[in-house]
Amino acid sequence: MIRYLNRKNFIIFLILSTILKIVFSIFYGDKVFDNEWGKLYYNLINFSSLSYNDVYGEKVPSVYMPPLYIYFLYIFSFFNFSELLTIQIVKFVQCLISCISVYYFYKISKNFFEQKISLIIAILYCFYPLNFYAPSQISSITLQLFLFLGFLNFFINFEKKNNFIYFALFSGFSILIRGEFWLLFILCILFFFLKYKTKLIKKIILSLLMVSIIVTPYLIRNFINFNEIILTKSSGYNLWRGNSLQPKVSGELTNSPTIENEIIKIKNNLLKINKLNYYEVYIDNYYFDVAKENIIANPLVYIFHYFKKFIAYSIYNPFQKYEGYFNPIIYIPEIIISILALLGLSKNIFSKKRYTRIILVLIFYLLLIPVFFILPRYKLFILPMYFIFASYFIINLFSKKNFFQKAIK
Repeated sequence: MIRYLNRKNFIIFLILSTILKIVFSIFYGDKVFDNEWGKLYYNLINFSSLSYNDVYGEKVPSVYMPPLYIYFLYIFSFFNFSELLTIQIVKFVQCLISCISVYYFYKISKNFFEQKISLIIAILYCFYPLNFYAPSQISSITLQLFLFLGFLNFFINFEKKNNFIYFALFSGFSILIRGEFWLLFILCILFFFLKYKTKLIKKIILSLLMVSIIVTPYLIRNFINFNEIILTKSSGYNLWRGNSLQPKVSGELTNSPTIENEIIKIKNNLLKINKLNYYEVYIDNYYFDVAKENIIANPLVYIFHYFKKFIAYSIYNPFQKYEGYFNPIIYIPEIIISILALLGLSKNIFSKKRYTRIILVLIFYLLLIPVFFILPRYKLFILPMYFIFASYFIINLFSKKNFFQKAIK
């Protein structure tokens, strides 16, 4: 079977997986706009306002979620379809985007493996259960993953021709869909400076300029509304969710009476000074202060909790609340791939053919996400790199077999 595996057959597998994702999304997944994206979407189409919270009857400007996905949803409002039909069309488009993401993953894997191995890895990746779940949700995760894989592909191949242009484009739009991505972008720029000094200075400066052009309009909007240069304002709340008085791996969602009372005070104070539009900024700052106080008061508790979240994120999270996640079809492949990937990572770090750039990105996410809390979909960011390192480990394990001898580039 491997003998007949080529790009044409890969496209057939890709089309088949896309059809299966479309069918899955029709019968499963979201049917109504009832999550945070739905609320933002509803306010945008009905009030022409990028707002999430109502404070004393006033819709206040939102900076809670990055804006790109909500404007992606907004495109579909022009067709005036029913809510259910709109959602099905959104999910259909997300299935197509997921298909393109798999192609980018194939291109990434070709940097490390011979073509047939890359094709096998990409086919396994496109049929991975979580990749069926993601497009069926009204969630930015599918678009995030597409932009992330595009970014990763051009980060790995930054030096080639005009790839810095695509690196900048994917980075800029990723910043507008993931709050923490600007940190990763800066980390990559520092990596290029340290590696090449002034050799690629023109490409690096142009990349910074392009990303600035993409992001600046949203920064100006936020400065006008909040008098701050900010991309998002949810890190304080997310830090508290993962580091409350009784911290949970998957995040705390219930406020204590003390916190509820303090939020009411903040609302009243903002109403008095006629600054209700600052609501999300003040609330997020408050949650950040509460989380910081918790951590400072009990550092050992939260250090232990961080490592608990690290294990949950890097291997498997048995602490989350989603019943479907406990299906063996989901957790058995996840545990196997995670263990193999971590073994492959530890082996590759000390290898002469070190995959430095994806190691950098993988470690960034492995260390950052457990600072907050762990949800199943967060695993999708590291999954492509896990497939690469798991494959690397397996190939090295069977390197004496003829088929694997020249598998690694």
